[in-house]
Order: sequence, then structure tokens, then C-alpha cells
Amino acid sequence: MFLLFVLLALIFTLLVISITRTLLLMRKKDQTNLPHSLPDATLAIEKLQRAITFRTVSSREEGETDWDQFNQFAAYLAEAFPLCEKHLKLASDSPYNLIYRFTGSDTKAQPGLLTAHQDVVSANEDEWTHPPFAHTLEDGYVWGRGSFDCKLQLIAILEAFEQLLQSDRKPKRTWYAAFGCDEEVNGGDRGATLIAKQFERMGLSFSVVLDEGGVVSENYINGIDRPIAVVGVAEKGYMDTLLSCSREAGHSSTPQMPTALGKIAKAVTSIEQSRQEGRITGPVASMLRNIGEEAPFPFALLFLNLWLTKPLVKVIFSKNPTLNALIRTTSVPTMIQGSDKSNVIAQSASAVVNTRILSGDDQGSTLKHLRAVIADEEVSLTLRRYDNPSEESPTTGEAFDLIKRTISAIFPEAIVTSYLMLGATDARKYQQLCQHIYRFTPAQMDRSEVQRMHASDERIHTDNVQKAVAFFLSLLESW
Repeated sequence: MFLLFVLLALIFTLLVISITRTLLLMRKKDQTNLPHSLPDATLAIEKLQRAITFRTVSSREEGETDWDQFNQFAAYLAEAFPLCEKHLKLASDSPYNLIYRFTGSDTKAQPGLLTAHQDVVSANEDEWTHPPFAHTLEDGYVWGRGSFDCKLQLIAILEAFEQLLQSDRKPKRTWYAAFGCDEEVNGGDRGATLIAKQFERMGLSFSVVLDEGGVVSENYINGIDRPIAVVGVAEKGYMDTLLSCSREAGHSSTPQMPTALGKIAKAVTSIEQSRQEGRITGPVASMLRNIGEEAPFPFALLFLNLWLTKPLVKVIFSKNPTLNALIRTTSVPTMIQGSDKSNVIAQSASAVVNTRILSGDDQGSTLKHLRAVIADEEVSLTLRRYDNPSEESPTTGEAFDLIKRTISAIFPEAIVTSYLMLGATDARKYQQLCQHIYRFTPAQMDRSEVQRMHASDERIHTDNVQKAVAFFLSLLESW
């Protein structure tokens, strides 16, 4: 009885501490943040429509990229943004990269850098409601490949530059804009890699770098009605592993089991059914704290007391694919290959497993996990590509405060927070030039819209085009 009393007293004490702490840390929405006036975006919408018609599809395979499409796209941008072309355009080390410099009124201030990419992924036209490379505006949406990822960002940046030039206004500090040609190749060396080297040769460093990234997400966490603007402060690492197996080949009429393909299939199934240990890293802890400060009380109690609730948070996050990826290294099979004929048993079979690596893990720990899960000596593992998790940018200071203020001005209802980027961007290529690198796309979208990004029927609402232009105008003039 005494032990039960002690246990109940301990639970009561912890509950009181947690509730008191939550009430002290919670804060109301800043009512002083008035909505920012939005510019006329009619021309920007038309320019985005035209931008989509250029098939700037990048490819890792040499010779498969149609570079003439990039040349045509650059020529169109020169026509659409004549003042940018005349006054801001800089020569680039690559004929397919685009660089601009808008000199500010305070030339002694450290410059900023805005980035986006010209290239897009391929599209199977049979799967689209509207053709992916057409000039389509319907139901309030600009439809097409790259409408969101990420010609929206590119067009909005240039439109903000152009509008400032038209009205003879200057930003406070000098801003550069850099648009690479191979971001979707995810590791290419023609785009942002070359731009970063050029900037380094020019002796440049930046006060802030802003690339594509998180959005103002509706229904990001079920139960929180307000949209949540997520600003990436770090990226997970990237790793491709080749699984291969060789066994006796033969005719399918007299099979000898297991086959090489069967062993590979078993290996990838085992990987799908396994999970690495969940961990709440710094960027995610910061995200939960920021959301908890403005979320309804139950979420505040959960997110502001991780010292007590961390095990429960990990269980809850594990139920949602997006949230689950925030707390653990994830591995998924993406490609598999066996025989090229239906009646032939392949002598060798292979699969590619893509891993997104949480900070604290590396190639060694990941390969160890995959080998343990597969548990088959006949299946060999070969590392094909590895990129470390990115460095983490600060969530305090002038640069991050600038991003937060600008988001709140354009999206006043949003909770603004840092978070961990699950995908890879060009931003990591600029790590040697800046310590304050952030990843955000100024668009308000629900999860179904975001999921169209590399899928069929990618689209962006015209309201978001207007808000994106307003975001960059505000950013350029406020810092």
C-alpha cells in the first residue's frame, strides 16, 4: 500500500510539473502581425504558365538531358524579365546555370542568396488530367510539371526583382539569385556545385541562404487546425545501396529454389518490415517546442514536456509516414532487376535501396543495420552513393528571425517553426559559404497537394503565386 501511495504521489507530482510548465511556456498568437499587402500577380501567373512549357528535365545519364530546352528557357526568362536580364544577370561558369546580383543600398552589408532550380523530373503524360508541359490554368490552379517544384520559386524571385527595378527601388543589402540545372539529379555536379565554386572564387560569403523546402502546411499534425509553416534548418543524409545475388540460372519450367531474384525479393521485404531506432534530434525537438508554444493545450502538454513525454511522442509519430521519417533513418527499396525474359531464371538479380539518414547515423551504422535485417550471406551489399546529413543552421539570430517575420507577414495565421528536411536540396552545396541556410517555399498547401510534387497532376494555386511574390518582395526590402 505504501509503494502504491508513493507511485501515485510521483505521478501526481510529474503531472502538476508538466501542466504548470506547459501553461508557462504556451503563448498566444502575436496579434500585432498584420497581413501584408499582396501585389498584383497576373503577370507572374502568366510567366509561370509559360515557364512550365519548357521541358527542362534533367538526367543523371550523360547525353540524355535536352540542354536545348534549358537554352530556350533561359531565352524566355530574358524576355519575361528584361530588367533583370539587362541590369542583374551575371556570367556563369556553366551555360546552363543562371546567376543574378541585385546591388543593395548598403554595399557594406553581407549579401544574401536566394536559390531555386530550373530542372524538373520527367512526367508520364498518360497519367495527367492536363498535359504536364502545357500552358494550363484551370480551377484556380496552374497545372504542370515544375509548377510547384520549383519554377514557382524561380519565377517569384525574378518577379520580385523585376518589380523593384520597375519602381526604381533597391533592397537594403545586395542579394544574389542562383538557379542551377541539375537539382533533381540529386548529386549532379553541373548546377549548384559549380555555382558554389564560382561564388567561392569570387570571394563571396552570405548572411543567409534561402532555398526551396518546407511549405505552410495545412493538417500537418491532425488535431492542430492552424497551418504550420515549416522552415528546414537541416537535411537528412542520402545513401544508395545495391543488393545483388547470383545463383544457378535456367529455364523457368525446371526451377531450382530459391532463385537469385527470390533471395533479393526476400531481402527487400525484410527491409520494408524493419525499422531503425527512433530518436528526436535537435531540429525536431525545436520544431515540437515551437509548435507546442502555440498549439492547443493537449499538444502543448505533449510537445513542451519531452523530458517526460518523449516515448509517447515517438509512438505517435511512428504511425504517420511523414512524422515517422522525422525521427528515424528510413530505408526503402526503389529499384529491382532480374531476368529480361519471362521464361528465363536470372543468374543474377539486384535491387537498389535508398536510405535517408538521420543525424547521428552514418554509412557504417546503416550498412550494419541492412546486413542484420537481410541476414543472408549470399546477398551482397555495395555502397553506390553516400552524402552525410547536412549541417544544422541556427534557429536564433537575425537571419532566422527575418525568415520567421516574413512568413508571418504573408501567412499571418501560421505557426512558424524550424524542422528537419526529409529530402535533399541544392542548399547543402552552399554550406562552405554560409552558416545560416534555410529551406522554405512560400506556398500554403495541404498534404495531398504536396504529394503531387513528383507525381501526376502537379499544380499550384494562383493565390500561392501571389503570396510567393509578396514573400520575396517583403524579404528583399525588410533586411
